[in-house]
Amino acid sequence: MKRLSLILTIILFLLPLQVKAQSVSYTYKALKAEGCSVNYSVAHQDNNFYLVVSVTSDRMRFLSEPSIKFKTFKGEIIELTGIELGNSSQTAGVLIGNIMVPVTDIVTSAQFRISQSDLEKFQNGISKVRISLAPMNHEREFSKDKIGKKLYKIYLKLANQKDDF
Repeated sequence: MKRLSLILTIILFLLPLQVKAQSVSYTYKALKAEGCSVNYSVAHQDNNFYLVVSVTSDRMRFLSEPSIKFKTFKGEIIELTGIELGNSSQTAGVLIGNIMVPVTDIVTSAQFRISQSDLEKFQNGISKVRISLAPMNHEREFSKDKIGKKLYKIYLKLANQKDDF
């Protein structure tokens, strides 16, 4: 009984923390060479909205002129071009038997300017995403919406905020 009440307390404590998240992410690990984690967030600056995308992988990086395509569940296509924000890497080691194997994760980020009309299309849900990366593109198809409506809610929250100084 004590364990059950402890688990419920933890869940009730962590639930509000997840609701306030300002980004949406997923991990795709089909094959190690194609595996990555992708994090999307919406930023508002100088009356413009930006989609900031970070990809964590063992080898993928954004091109110098990155592009991204979204397809909504209604069939609308959203194409964005942006600027690369930078790359960083983390190296750690995994001990396998008596051998230390280095593991490197590369985090690459890009920023895409997005219009409010394109952000409005996100409320229909995103069925497919393609991100231009080197050495291969990241392409993911969703049977249920994982990122579109959540990004739309972040956009609405940012659009309703007043810029008081």
